[in-house]
Amino acid sequence: MLSDRSVMRPQTGVGPETEIEPITSTKDEAGEHCVAARPRLFRERRRTHSLETSRHEVLDSVDQLLIHHEIAIANLTAEEGRYRTLFQEALVGMFQMSFSGRLLSVNRMMARIYGYDSPEQLLAETVDSRLESLFDSGQLWEWRRSVEAGNVAVGIEAEARCRDGERKWVRLNMCGVRDDDSKVLYFEGTLEDVTDRKHAMDQLRFLAYYDALTELPNQTLFRMQLSELIESARSRKGTIALLVLDLARFKIINDALGHAFGDRLLQQTAERIRRSVGKECVVARIGGGEFAIALGNMKDSPDAVTTAHEVVGKLASEFYIMGESLNVSFNFGISIFPDHGAEGESLLQNADVALYSAKEDGPNKARVFSEEMNAQITSQLALANGLRIALDRGEFFLVYQPQVNIQTGNITGLEALLRWQHPQLGLVPPAQFIGVAERSGLIVPIGDWVLRTACAQVKEWQDAGLVAVPVAVNVSAIQFRQQGFAEVIRRILDETGLAPKYLELELTESLLLTNADVMFSILQELRDMEVKLAIDDFGTGYSSLSYLRQFQVNRLKIDRSFVRDVAINPDDAAIATAIINMAKALNLEVLAEGVETVEQLNFFRAQHCYEVQGFYFSKPVAVSQVAGQLRSITMKPA
Repeated sequence: MLSDRSVMRPQTGVGPETEIEPITSTKDEAGEHCVAARPRLFRERRRTHSLETSRHEVLDSVDQLLIHHEIAIANLTAEEGRYRTLFQEALVGMFQMSFSGRLLSVNRMMARIYGYDSPEQLLAETVDSRLESLFDSGQLWEWRRSVEAGNVAVGIEAEARCRDGERKWVRLNMCGVRDDDSKVLYFEGTLEDVTDRKHAMDQLRFLAYYDALTELPNQTLFRMQLSELIESARSRKGTIALLVLDLARFKIINDALGHAFGDRLLQQTAERIRRSVGKECVVARIGGGEFAIALGNMKDSPDAVTTAHEVVGKLASEFYIMGESLNVSFNFGISIFPDHGAEGESLLQNADVALYSAKEDGPNKARVFSEEMNAQITSQLALANGLRIALDRGEFFLVYQPQVNIQTGNITGLEALLRWQHPQLGLVPPAQFIGVAERSGLIVPIGDWVLRTACAQVKEWQDAGLVAVPVAVNVSAIQFRQQGFAEVIRRILDETGLAPKYLELELTESLLLTNADVMFSILQELRDMEVKLAIDDFGTGYSSLSYLRQFQVNRLKIDRSFVRDVAINPDDAAIATAIINMAKALNLEVLAEGVETVEQLNFFRAQHCYEVQGFYFSKPVAVSQVAGQLRSITMKPA
C-alpha cells in the first residue's frame, strides 16, 4: 500500500529532492566576474511541501538573484571606470556633444589642446559650453549635416580658436550615436592637434613652388602661372609681355662681397620689382640673379619696352646693404604673346635670347626678341661648342706685338695675343670668342694655356740668346678670381723656367675693384713673387687714385680710345696728359696703346711718355717674326 506521500507526488518526473540550482559566480578567461550558474525555473511544489521549506527556498533564490545583480553592477562599474580612464587619458582629444551642439563632456587632452587646465575649465569658460565656439563659424553645422545624413565625418582639418587667442590646426572625426530608430541622440568624436604637421606640409609646398630667399614664385610655379595667363589671353585675344631681368655681374658681386651681401641684394631687388609692377603682374625669381615678370593687357611691343624701362628706372637707384652703397645695373629681354610664341616655354626661351642680346648692348638695356637674334644666338652656340674642342685640337695660337721705347727704338716688351684658327670659320677675331669663352667658363683653361705657352716661348727665346724682354698677358676677371690663381702662376713659372720678372699680368680696373681686400691679398702674393702688374685700358673704368696707391701696380696702359684722337681732340689730349702726369707722380710706368701715326707719336714724345705699342711700329706678328725683331733689337716705323 502506497503511503500518503507517494499518492500526493505529481507525475512530472521531478521528486521532492529537486532544488533550484544555486547561482554562483566564476571568473572568465579575462579574470572578470560573471554569472556561471544557470538557475532552473521555480517549479510548483507539492502541496504537501511545508511552508517553512518553501520560504527558505524562495529566500535562497532571492539571495542568488541579488548576488547576480551585484556582480552585474560590479562588472558594469568596472567597465565604466575603464571607459572613463580611456576617455580621460587618451592621447587625442575626445568629446561628446548633444544634438543641439552643447558639449556634454571633454577629456583632458582636448582641454590641453585648447589651452585649458582641465575639462571642467573648458566647459565652464566656453561660450554656452558649445563646441561651435571653438571653431570658425558655420563649420560645425556642416559636419553635423554630414553625420545626420548617415556618414561619419572623418579627417576634417579646421582652424581652432584657443583660450589665449592662438590659432591651431586640428584634425577632427565625428559620428552620431543613434537609437533603435536610427535617430541621432548625441554626437561624439576625436580631435588631434596637427599644427606642426600642417606647418611642415605648408613649408614643403612653399619650398616646392616658391623661392625661399625672396619669397617670390620659383620657376616651377611661374611656368604654371604663365600658362594660365596665356590661356586667359588666348580666350580674350589679348597680349602678354614676358620680361626676363638679369642683375648684371651678380656672381662677381656675390663672390667679391660675400653670399650674405648677395642674398640681401636679391631680396631688395625682389621688393623693388614688386613695387614697380603692381599686384596684377606675376613676378618670379627663376635662378641666380634672374627674375621674370609677366605683364597682362599690354598693347604692343613698344608698350612692353616702356614698362621695362620704367622698372629699370626704379631699380637704378643705389642699394644700401650691410653699411655699403652699391650701384647695380640690369638688363631686360622681352618676348610678346602671341607674336613670339604661343606657349610659355617658347616665350621664356625667346625672352632669354633677347636678354642675351641686351647684355651685348651694355648695362640697363632692354631688347625685344627678333628672329635675327635667334640667328646670332645660334652662331654663339656654335662658337661655344667649337671652343670646347679647340684646345684639344690645337686650334689656338699666339701672336706677339712689340712694346717700344720711342727714345731708343728698343723693344722693351711683348704683348701675347690669342688667336683662333677655326677649321670651318677660318680666323675668328678675339672680340667674337673671348666673351663666349668667359660666359661659358672656358676662359680658365684657355687662359692657363695662354700663360703657359707665352712663358715657355719667351724662355725659349732667351735660351736661344735673344734679348730678354718681359711678356705681357691679359688676365680675365674670371681667371683671376679662381681659387689659387697665384699658385697657378707659380706652377707655370716653375714648369717653364721663366724668371717671374719677365712676366707681366694685365688686369682691368673693374676687376681690382670687385673686392679690394681679396684682390689685395692675391696681388701681394704676385708682387712677392716679383711678377709685374699692369692696369690695361686705363681711363675707361673707375680710374680711382686710391686703389692705385693701395695695389701698387707697376704700369698703366692708356686705352687706345684716348690715343686715337689725341692729336686732334683737346679732351682726349687732356685725359692722356692727366694720366701721364698722375703716373709720374705715383712713380708708375706708363704706356700708350694703339699708336698708329707720327702725330700720335709726337704727342706722347712731347709729354715724355716714351713707352708705346701699336701699328706705327708693328702689328701683332707670328712667333717666327718675333725672333727677327728681337735680333735687331731696335724697331723702325712699319
